Amino acid sequence: MSNEVKAFHNLSTEEIMKMTGQDDGSQMGSGTLPRLTINRAAEDDDGNQLRAGVYTIYDPESEDRVYGLKDKPAQFRPFINAYQYMEYDANDNKYASTSVIFKSWKDEPIDTKGGVRCGKVIGKDKEQLTDAEIDAQKHIKCYRLVYGLLSMECTKANGDATAIKDMPVLWRVTGMNFKPIGETLKGLKGRNSLMFNHTLNLSSKRKKNGDNIFYIASISVDDKQVEFSKKDLEHMDMFNDLINEENLKVSEQWKQANATSKSDAESAKVVEAVTEDSPEEFLAS
Repeated sequence: MSNEVKAFHNLSTEEIMKMTGQDDGSQMGSGTLPRLTINRAAEDDDGNQLRAGVYTIYDPESEDRVYGLKDKPAQFRPFINAYQYMEYDANDNKYASTSVIFKSWKDEPIDTKGGVRCGKVIGKDKEQLTDAEIDAQKHIKCYRLVYGLLSMECTKANGDATAIKDMPVLWRVTGMNFKPIGETLKGLKGRNSLMFNHTLNLSSKRKKNGDNIFYIASISVDDKQVEFSKKDLEHMDMFNDLINEENLKVSEQWKQANATSKSDAESAKVVEAVTEDSPEEFLAS
């Protein structure tokens, strides 16, 4: 075992959980990684029939999008759990503002417009919003960002079989998919188990609300533990480097938009709000 890995293992479980975001503090962009999603499309632009409800991702090695198999869960090893607020502008079809990526609810997620949380209102302040403000709030969401390694038997859209092994990816979720992975990581924390020592088996459940069909992640934890290696440490460093790079860009834009120092009162309000409201329950609603 290398000195770097030994030093990592010398950290306490609590220290590692805080460093990786597994302990998010609730109990008191994202780089250039391929992004893991659940496919909802019935066919692609070329007319190829696709499997809805399977996991899909762009594979840089084959330079093509690949799709998981219905009867074979994707396998995902989570390394870092983080969060990021984003405000979507439907008129321009782009994100109007983004916050820094943060790992604890005690952190203050400053954003590119010079504010906090992209203007998302939380806690008791929600009761003071007008109907127009409530409608505007729907465009501001908090995403859970889980960085990890993906392995998956899959096919390309044309049906050609292929496979992915330990690909570094970002799994970004919100809405009804915010809680499943959060509850899984919380369960591992309750067992005093580090998340990167476990593989998660990912499948999905089909749901329907009127004419809208959507899929919710279904997750089980593999019983076999995975030893943390020197290569894993390199992946951990890469994930953190991507987060730090993103946060540096956001911080610079925040400084340009807001030359004044951040308000201690606003920071206290953020901590108070997430203490009163369960962040997991609020953001999954």
